[in-house]
Amino acid sequence: MPFPDDDSISSANNLLLSEELAYDKQTLCEVFGNLFSLLTDEQRVIYEEIIASVGNKKGGVFFVYGYGRTGKTFLWKSLSASIRYEGKVVLSVASSGIASFLLLGGKTAHSRFHIPINLVEDSICYIKPDSDLARLLNETSLIIWDEAPMVHKHGFEALDRSLKDIFSSELPFGGKVIVFGGDFRQMLPVVPNGSRQQFVNTFLSWSYIWRHCKVLKLAKNLRLSSSNDSFDTEKTREFANWLLDIGEGNLGGHNKGEAIIEIPEDLLIKDSEDPI
Repeated sequence: MPFPDDDSISSANNLLLSEELAYDKQTLCEVFGNLFSLLTDEQRVIYEEIIASVGNKKGGVFFVYGYGRTGKTFLWKSLSASIRYEGKVVLSVASSGIASFLLLGGKTAHSRFHIPINLVEDSICYIKPDSDLARLLNETSLIIWDEAPMVHKHGFEALDRSLKDIFSSELPFGGKVIVFGGDFRQMLPVVPNGSRQQFVNTFLSWSYIWRHCKVLKLAKNLRLSSSNDSFDTEKTREFANWLLDIGEGNLGGHNKGEAIIEIPEDLLIKDSEDPI
């Protein structure tokens, strides 16, 4: 009977790594086949570019930009299944606990990477170079970070700084392929009593990391294309366009960030005694 090699022994002793390698490959292969067949042309172009970057092992930083219902979560599932069924590691994280529940094996970014709660310009993650987490990161082929715009830019910079130190590399994030996703129209970092400039300055897009990001866009609303009810489709389109107009600052007339927006009548709950 052959003896296990050193890598197998090391993996078995590393609970974090064992957990990420415990997926059933046969099941994932079937899941991936189903997911891949349902990818839209838009999603497939992004999928293939990210997979190619994982394959060349030279690192890469991407930002998948798309509003709600454009299929970002579906894309994350496809990427994860594709890489995991080959026995490789994908770390799926999100900026909030609720968003992390939508990802297979998902965790919050702060808990996975030990990002400090109180971030400053020179923060680093609490990851020791010889720790189980460092070994897990070393074996990781892809990092997916959903709802990224919710986190202060110093959080991304702390991870970038830490991975460069652990892997002794000057490449962004130590040469790891990392995919951020989200919509800058939605929930953004909170700055207590901050000015508009202080608020804007927290965005990932204002970090030095942004110049390394390749922005890939999803623009097709999948809910509109999946409905067979013309009335329901039209109402969904109206609501989606209204949300986009709010996010783009097109409602309330010409303004400098503050405006009065009229809520459509059909969205208002007027019965205070029996609102349900």
